[in-house]
Amino acid sequence: MDLLWLLVSIAALVVVFATTRKGRDVMKRIGLRDRVPGAAPKDDVAYLVSLCDGDRAEAERRVDAERERFPDLTEAEHYRRAIRKGMAERNA
Repeated sequence: MDLLWLLVSIAALVVVFATTRKGRDVMKRIGLRDRVPGAAPKDDVAYLVSLCDGDRAEAERRVDAERERFPDLTEAEHYRRAIRKGMAERNA
């Protein structure tokens, strides 16, 4: 029974950690990005990077700007807002 509680506690800790910014970064590095609740789909990430001419740092800056403006949104929503802004800038 103690082992069961230990496993449940560890699982809960991992789930909570995965919802933090640092946790999302770790999950992204190990390839489990789509398993994080509210994470941006790989297609959105790839599209934003291509919209920024392959500059990942620029894509992250755009997402960070959206995150600062709208902290209550999910990562997926931040990426979508950054994509919409990038598309609007290109069409202007």
